[in-house]
Amino acid sequence: MQYGTLRVQTPDGQVREYPIDMANVVIGRAEGNGVVIDHVSVSRRHAQLRLDGSKVTLEDLGSANGTFVGSHQLEPSSQVTVAEGQPLRFGDVEARFFIPIEAGGSGGVAMGGAGSFTASSDAQATFSVSLASPNGPVAAGATTTATVVVQNRGATLDQFTLSVLDLPAAWVRLSRQQLSLVPAARDEVTIAIQPPRTSEAVAGEYAFSVQVISRDNGREVRVLGKLTVLPFDGVAMAVEPRGGGAFWTIVSNTGNAPASYTLGASDDKETLDFTFERDAVELAPGDRETVGLKVVPKKRSLFGNVETRPFRVQARPRGAGTQQAASEGQIAIRPPLRYWKWVAAAVLLVAVVGLGAWAATKVNFGGDGGGTPADATAEPSATASTGIETPTPAPTVLARGTTAIVLNSAPPNDCLNVRIEPKLTASSVTKLCNGDKVKITSDRVEADGFYWWSVEKDANTRGWSAERRIDGSGVPFLQLAP
Repeated sequence: MQYGTLRVQTPDGQVREYPIDMANVVIGRAEGNGVVIDHVSVSRRHAQLRLDGSKVTLEDLGSANGTFVGSHQLEPSSQVTVAEGQPLRFGDVEARFFIPIEAGGSGGVAMGGAGSFTASSDAQATFSVSLASPNGPVAAGATTTATVVVQNRGATLDQFTLSVLDLPAAWVRLSRQQLSLVPAARDEVTIAIQPPRTSEAVAGEYAFSVQVISRDNGREVRVLGKLTVLPFDGVAMAVEPRGGGAFWTIVSNTGNAPASYTLGASDDKETLDFTFERDAVELAPGDRETVGLKVVPKKRSLFGNVETRPFRVQARPRGAGTQQAASEGQIAIRPPLRYWKWVAAAVLLVAVVGLGAWAATKVNFGGDGGGTPADATAEPSATASTGIETPTPAPTVLARGTTAIVLNSAPPNDCLNVRIEPKLTASSVTKLCNGDKVKITSDRVEADGFYWWSVEKDANTRGWSAERRIDGSGVPFLQLAP
């Protein structure tokens, strides 16, 4: 009498089926056992399989490397009931036990959880399905496998179509999507599952199902499986200037698990003070957060030229994560009396002009100061007669607060880059094309052979743009708007 078949797969991929024709079978490496598995991880007398009608039990016989039913390890000398098609393991050798059609009744269909097998009295249920879920959790970006076994319990040739439900289609590949089975035949399909190493593959447990449909009668069977995706860390950040020592700090969680980060900033010379709107952020996978940052010098010189000072902003994990990120920024320090030389020159010029006017008056009135001036009868000036001062002329060059227009930007594909900081290697925020108008929000900065200005077109377009080359070659890209 045949009680069933034990299908064994060794770690090197070899598969062998052992017909079970005794109610009690010892499984082990030693010759003389009912099932002899020649593998180093299998003990000489490893386990015993007992069959009593439709009940199948498995007992560990004190093996060195353990006997497993599913993911559960048996205690020595303890017995566990085994369902048909349920994953078994003897050391490193995997196995499944299948009941022959004669022992299974008029027809069967696999239902319920992963690796389970339940008989059905429905006469139309002419095939059975079992599923072995992945053995353990999988890292995002890595590949794991599940195995589906389909048996034709009908009386005619049948074709079966397989599909995986409840997981993104891009994660799943089937070794075959269709099986053709003669009566009593069975075959297996390998499902390769690869969750991507992105925030889309959120860490945790996923329930999925495998659907099998018979061509002959349209009957459908689904078996359930589970997939566990391990977490990984990932964080990115950037710094964008807002003008006047204000910046945006942008932190993104590029990992697949919730994470929180502490924000900090530093400069090599320790000459700057940093103030964040808040010093920590909590982000779900794929989320990003924007935090305001104020940077000011600890000491400010009254005199001198505009000075650019670099600094670094960091995001460090607050929990168990190991990933951290940093981004570079820089601030332009503007001494309040940086134009004092020009002011002094202007005062000196006014003094010289005044002295000249006074001397001319002395000449016109004569050497002794008496009499009337030579032009005493001349018409008074417009300013003197009306009392209205001549208006200050409008600026003729770019300066903070003026409006500039973009030109010579070679549209439409090579428009003027707006960068996060005034240097050619900095990341581009957006582009400006001929005719675009922007507001100048900073004083001029010299860097990488160009004159740079902080510009703002709207709330979403802010950054640094080059005006022209310092050496005067080439064409200008920004000029005062008419």
